[in-house]
Amino acid sequence: VIRLDGLDPMLAWAMGSTTGHTTIAVRDATTNELFVCESTTNSSYWPTNGVQKTPYTTWIKQAEAAGYNAVWAPLDPAQRAKLNVTAMWEFFSTVEGLDYGYQTMLWGWIDTVADNYPCVAPDFNSCLQWGHIEVVFPLISNMIPAFGWLMFNDAWNFRLNTTGLNAPEMYMHAETVLNISSNTIPTIVERDEWMYHTTRYGKPVVGKSMVCCVFVCNMWKHGGLFGDTDFNCGEMTNLDDYDLDIFDKTKMNDGRPDVCKQKDPNNQNCQL
Repeated sequence: VIRLDGLDPMLAWAMGSTTGHTTIAVRDATTNELFVCESTTNSSYWPTNGVQKTPYTTWIKQAEAAGYNAVWAPLDPAQRAKLNVTAMWEFFSTVEGLDYGYQTMLWGWIDTVADNYPCVAPDFNSCLQWGHIEVVFPLISNMIPAFGWLMFNDAWNFRLNTTGLNAPEMYMHAETVLNISSNTIPTIVERDEWMYHTTRYGKPVVGKSMVCCVFVCNMWKHGGLFGDTDFNCGEMTNLDDYDLDIFDKTKMNDGRPDVCKQKDPNNQNCQL
């Protein structure tokens, strides 16, 4: 999904993605009703906050009113057959209502010290660097402490196995206690077992912090799609989700449903 409003394109640019949002469509195992499940925020164009499910027909109406560009990417039948839908819904029941994953939003983007910070068009030679973050983030945290704890302090403390340190204190701890460069802090893997101070239905709780693509990956993971493969969904971006080799290539291009080919003949995917 992408909404051409400024925010979604900025997120897509930062992730190296062509989308700013991802969702997953799952049928209720009992009623067979189709729901769109997602982690998102309420806004001027979306009525519900956090991890949520919406009946498909309702979601489509809301998406159309919101100006979404939504593309359907069906799973390959062999991959879909691996899924335990009951297990997916069981996982969903444990996270429904959790707030959007602001605490981890930035850190799935950064896997290396210097090679995948976002760069500026047209030549993409001028890029964000650790030196910018190292200086600006503590300034932001001093001016707006709650924002600092929401967006990076908690996540960085997890990475260093510390509690309650602010950014300069974490830089010092990394360099003098752990003997690692502070510029490696964002590259440390986000662990799925880390639980953050967040809210559920507006009330404070400790729980998972999931942006849209991390939530979708967790639904697949808890449904058994990846088998015994050990990895952390917290590291996934939109691009990582849709770049997986799990989708049905026969439903692309000429294999798309007729209504998609008629309405949008030059798109290899089915744009809803």
